[in-house]
Amino acid sequence: MPIQEALEIAQVAGLDLVEVAGNANPPVCKVLDYGKLSYQSKKKKVAAKGKTELKEISFSMKISDHDIETKMKKARQLVEKGHKLRFNLILRGRERAYADTKGMEQLNKLTELMADVCVVEQKSKGMIGNRLYAIMSPLKKAAQ
Repeated sequence: MPIQEALEIAQVAGLDLVEVAGNANPPVCKVLDYGKLSYQSKKKKVAAKGKTELKEISFSMKISDHDIETKMKKARQLVEKGHKLRFNLILRGRERAYADTKGMEQLNKLTELMADVCVVEQKSKGMIGNRLYAIMSPLKKAAQ
């Protein structure tokens, strides 16, 4: 149909004439509300972007068992929501000298506590600044 006729139909309906496939011969157009279409596409982008987020949980070498349990409970809640986790083991002062032995043991212990709901995606091989870290993702994501 001619462009003028399509524009009149769109104006009568109170909608916009939107070109869907400009490369086709003749070009394909739709009569729809462009504002609503752009709003929905922005909403989809925001929803897709916000699904998986990297959450950080920090520990020190001298953390008590009860504090570990509390932080693990919070970590499990975050994993159930679908977030990735980054465990930061912060080493201060003389603790840095034991990063490759006791530090790695502590980090392994923390990752083993979450092994039933998470899989280790990446683990630090050495110190980065004053930290050791492990990035973990939910098991459902790893299976896919």
